[in-house]
Amino acid sequence: MRKSVYFIIHKNQSGFSLVNTFFSLVIISSILVFIPSIYQLLDTRNYTNELSIRQFFHVLNDEIQTQTFDHHTNNTIHLRKRTNEKVTISLYGSVIRRQVNHTGHEILVRDIRDFNIKTVKNGIHVTITALSGDCYAKTISID
Repeated sequence: MRKSVYFIIHKNQSGFSLVNTFFSLVIISSILVFIPSIYQLLDTRNYTNELSIRQFFHVLNDEIQTQTFDHHTNNTIHLRKRTNEKVTISLYGSVIRRQVNHTGHEILVRDIRDFNIKTVKNGIHVTITALSGDCYAKTISID
């Protein structure tokens, strides 16, 4: 008698069939479709502060153009209305506020670390540093 090695192959009920493989591919491909949208939800950058600072520059430009520019200190802009009321725009804590005749407290923009004003040849140069460290600057011409 000859010695040999042989295997007994039994029908195994725990194997994969073509239907199981197709079903797995459908599930994996449907998950892959949603990965970019899930990544965008996780990687959101907040542009709210940038938009509020841009809006502040727009409001400041309108204020300076419609009123008479009086003078400025390091972090305060002094304007004079046609009715001879004094308007100040200044840094107060971490907000930039607007006051009329040193009364009221209208907040124009929040989360500000630094607010500097410099006089330039044709107007003023405003530099704002947000609490996040982003720096914004604009030169506003004075007519």
